[in-house]
Amino acid sequence: MIVASVMGALLLSACQTAPQSQQAGQTSSFNATAPQAQVTFRQDTIDGAYEILAAKDSKQLFVAATPLFEDRAAGFLHVLDQDTLRESQLIQLPRRAFALGLNQKTHTLYVGNTLDGSLLAINSLNGTVKQLIQLGQKEDKGGWEHTRKVVIDEQDNRIFVTNPSEGGRVWIVDGADGRILHNIDNVGLWPAGAAYDANTKRLFVGHGGKDEIAVINPATGAIEQRFTTGDAKSDKREDSRHFFVNIALSADGKKLFGADANTGKIYQFDTSSGKVENTAEVGLGLLDIVYNDARKELIATNRGVDRETPAGTGSVTILDANTLAVKHRISAPVHPNSVTLSADGQTAFVTIKIPHGDKSPHYLKGAKDSVLRLNLNQL
Repeated sequence: MIVASVMGALLLSACQTAPQSQQAGQTSSFNATAPQAQVTFRQDTIDGAYEILAAKDSKQLFVAATPLFEDRAAGFLHVLDQDTLRESQLIQLPRRAFALGLNQKTHTLYVGNTLDGSLLAINSLNGTVKQLIQLGQKEDKGGWEHTRKVVIDEQDNRIFVTNPSEGGRVWIVDGADGRILHNIDNVGLWPAGAAYDANTKRLFVGHGGKDEIAVINPATGAIEQRFTTGDAKSDKREDSRHFFVNIALSADGKKLFGADANTGKIYQFDTSSGKVENTAEVGLGLLDIVYNDARKELIATNRGVDRETPAGTGSVTILDANTLAVKHRISAPVHPNSVTLSADGQTAFVTIKIPHGDKSPHYLKGAKDSVLRLNLNQL
């Protein structure tokens, strides 16, 4: 059961009814005619939406999309306006698009081609493809070693990419020319989430197994520290108790927050000692997490389903980053996926996926995935 939840979360990084904000028994209204004035505004316009990323130096909002999973299928990059969610550009890509990372200094958007084991470097100003960076190698059973999370180090122009294999790999790539600087093996079971502390120059990688967080020195490629919950007795997949599918750091780098897809809880680690300081229940299918320094909050998405409970719907949860107390829980049918923040931290954007297959009671023929805009200061 744990393995099933892990494998389902790896690809999702991946609607028909109005979301509602719930706090102290109150619900907010949904009004699609006034995006700036309302708490929530939603557009159901994208086929196969995955990661979403808001630029901090412009009003661009990028959404990676893969409508078809077949080999050699195209990927798409949707460029939206953060204020209106109107699409300003649609870019067809030569490979399937799932993950996103943006270097604003070089105006380069990196699109992770999870199933093809590669990155596409794109000029974020005009949408032209600059480079294809092949990281994963062909596997004997067919296909490629997968990529997953893409994290950018703007200061030193590096790209960190996780590979969710049982062996556990992380690639460190030179952003200037696409060279692999370090190929780090034995990171942990299914490396997935990642976050970079530019002040201490430490890369944190979330995964499963016995020691669920690896701390890497990007300059040397050495694993310098490991954090553990202490709940797993070995690195075997059957012994794994947690899977930190995505992680986030506080602005001062002292706290790490891990979204555990297995338990539906957020785990807070002290980054100096590696000890667990606190936990908070979010919900079934916990997937993404971001730290909002402007509001000292965490925002997490959960899909509301797993293989044993396929009929649920998900939500977006906002927590106090100091106490992990839940401040708001916003129902967002059907399955909230990826979340990103505006530059001022007052707006969150979430991709919401439709059900997979027509067996779900929430299936609606012809429906598309959504982008949800949350005005946080109106909650």
